Amino acid sequence: MTVKSAPARYSRRGGRRDGPQDRPPPDRPPLGRPLLSGNAAGIVGAIVCMTIFALTIGLTYPLFTFVLEAQGHDETAIGLNAAMTPLGILAASPFYPRLTRRFGSWQVAVACIAGAALLLMAMGQAPDYGAYLVLRFLLGAVDGGVFIVSETWINQLAAQRARGRIVGLYATALSAGFGAGPLILSVTGVEGTAPFFIAAGLCAAAILVVLAIRATAPPIPRERAASPLSFVGLAPTLLLAVAVFAFWDAAILSLFPLYGLDHGLTARFVTLALAACILGNSVLQVPIGWLADRASRRGVMIFCALLSAAGAALLPAIIDGGPLLLAILFVWGAVAGGLYTMAMAELGDRFTGARLVAGNAAFAFAWGLGGVIGGPATGAAMGWAGSIGFPAILTAIFLATAAFAFRRRRAR
Repeated sequence: MTVKSAPARYSRRGGRRDGPQDRPPPDRPPLGRPLLSGNAAGIVGAIVCMTIFALTIGLTYPLFTFVLEAQGHDETAIGLNAAMTPLGILAASPFYPRLTRRFGSWQVAVACIAGAALLLMAMGQAPDYGAYLVLRFLLGAVDGGVFIVSETWINQLAAQRARGRIVGLYATALSAGFGAGPLILSVTGVEGTAPFFIAAGLCAAAILVVLAIRATAPPIPRERAASPLSFVGLAPTLLLAVAVFAFWDAAILSLFPLYGLDHGLTARFVTLALAACILGNSVLQVPIGWLADRASRRGVMIFCALLSAAGAALLPAIIDGGPLLLAILFVWGAVAGGLYTMAMAELGDRFTGARLVAGNAAFAFAWGLGGVIGGPATGAAMGWAGSIGFPAILTAIFLATAAFAFRRRRAR
């Protein structure tokens, strides 16, 4: 196939683009070649680092809930405290493109992880609620830097023909890290400073991984740093997909238990249902990425959004419990997570250099925004319409995402 025909083939299979690109994506080589080449160490190392770091986040979220509840704080105060992390990501993410350009990617990653370790140790000694608010805001600020650098790193090193599978593997490892965090609490308990210091120790392990693979870090071009806000025009569909996934994630974790209890489910079954949803999100991202490597990433994104809308719409009919509910929640978690996987893979297809860093910073901003509004908006819908507000608002946002993605694909 000639160079001239490659962009046309991509345009037919990969769908229309939202806006300007740094490069036209090259044609995909034969799919039988190995997934990883000389970049394997960098990709695997970045994924391992993020899995370890995700453990600290998965540990701290429930830990703070238990600690604050033991101190006598109500649900509103606990929810406000949890919102500090995505607010910190929102505030800090626009600054990371310039920081990585000036200091380098692995240097910023090490500084952010070290900052997280220090903040976690300080949290173990925090005397009052106000201190927790400030420290969790700062923790969100440095957490965002780790995610921006690692996702940029993975997208730079991944070959386009395998990017969907590699990003799917990253999403699976990340979800496993989040899910394993609470298991550590089951061993350490939630009292005292031990959980905080264990989380800080995990950060130290992540630093060692970054230092071990720093030679594989792809260089950040010395071009002028791009603005994350420019991606509102460059890639609105990708930002919407990230924000909607974060919205869903916040809603499912904070309000699905209430929705299930309102329909007569036991607390034990609600926990099992959430586990099924999270498990689907964990184990099916690689198959979704495999499908996207052989088809249109945008098409798979639309398909995931439509299936997510269907999953939400089916909830009132299946909420009585049983294997059918668990099976649908398993698939629902997978396709909702597929929105983020497809958005990250397409970002790597379309952008390079400073714009790729800015795009990942924009992703962090969109994730923070969706995470901040997801719980309150869903709670408001349930307060206005009753429990039906939970599946109604999620069905609406997933349908709107599918319609917007389809319209942008067809626009040009």
